[in-house]
Amino acid sequence: MPRNGLVPLAGLALVALLAAACGGGGGSPTAVPSPTRTAAGSTTPTPPASVASPSPIASPIVVAGITLSPPDAWFPQGRSLCASLALEAPYLAPEVFSIRQEELPKLDLPGQDQVGARACKDGITAILYLSTKGPVILADGPHEWPLYSPTDEVSTGEVDGRPAVFVVFQQPFMFSNMIVIAEKFGVSAVAVAGTLEEAKQIAAAIDPDKITIPEGKNSFKGTLNGIRFYNDLRGEDNRKEGCLWGETGVETPGSDGVEIPPGTPLDVIPSYLPEGYSLYRKYGTTCGSPIDLVEAQYFAPAPGSPGFGILRLSGEPAWYSHYSEDWLAAETVDGHPAVFIAPPAWVPAASAVRDYPVELVVREDFGLTVVGGRISLEEAKRVAEGLNR
Repeated sequence: MPRNGLVPLAGLALVALLAAACGGGGGSPTAVPSPTRTAAGSTTPTPPASVASPSPIASPIVVAGITLSPPDAWFPQGRSLCASLALEAPYLAPEVFSIRQEELPKLDLPGQDQVGARACKDGITAILYLSTKGPVILADGPHEWPLYSPTDEVSTGEVDGRPAVFVVFQQPFMFSNMIVIAEKFGVSAVAVAGTLEEAKQIAAAIDPDKITIPEGKNSFKGTLNGIRFYNDLRGEDNRKEGCLWGETGVETPGSDGVEIPPGTPLDVIPSYLPEGYSLYRKYGTTCGSPIDLVEAQYFAPAPGSPGFGILRLSGEPAWYSHYSEDWLAAETVDGHPAVFIAPPAWVPAASAVRDYPVELVVREDFGLTVVGGRISLEEAKRVAEGLNR
């Protein structure tokens, strides 16, 4: 089951938004009401089988003041995943990293209809602007950038008197051309599904003297109220006990659907549901034990009504979260330690309702209960308090 219900602005949504940026149109992605989610980032899309991907550079090179590194040398050395056009970068709404919308640099890009901005905070801060031509990234930090191309696609030039790296993709997939420039604030990158001249015009409209990258806060990583939060589904921070999660859901080898044994504490038996909601489906998953996870999904009968879900899992009380510390609050539910994850008061109310389902994470004797979706935090708490224990 994809874990994409509670984070509608995460990696898989970014893929759709980037596609919209290239092809025109787009809007806010719709969340699937479920308390399980995908990774902060999604897998880089694979080019069509008929297109042979060129071999990228084999070692770092310096071009126009930018150190370009091959993919296999970039991330293992601790460089931030944020400084990348790769679709696995965890670009989310800026508020996730405690960046106010008014703090974002304002860009006036020629021939561009902007459809939103995303942010990433992982050692450096990167702001990604989505538009009808392609993404524009502004990042603080060193003058470094990952390169997925061979050297014969790379050249040097100037944009408004600034030395620049030009990348002309011989076999374009999502973008045809890219420009990367070493700026006073860090790095700017422009990618377009159009001509190099179009990319130059957009890059020239970026005034580095007027750009200040907001600092932002990293995703919270650590233990709060006895629950460990982590933000990397690929590394050692992933759950150490119980079902292992990845980009598409449970990825423990041999995991499979299983009937829910009668009497298991993992079963979801609510004594309270918000008015109008009813069970849509409930299923169990085994990762080696008779049962390791139960998920139940609830919907209201009105067409288009948002739903919510309840997840109960055995093993280590650890949960994956993108959010900065401002979003997490230690609470109790039915006498159990809990953490509420919801937008802080300064997030605009309309944005909070549209973009951020709540999550209520409860430490249980067997592991965790998570209630989440587009219901109020108060309703989520009533649901969690009314569960069987």
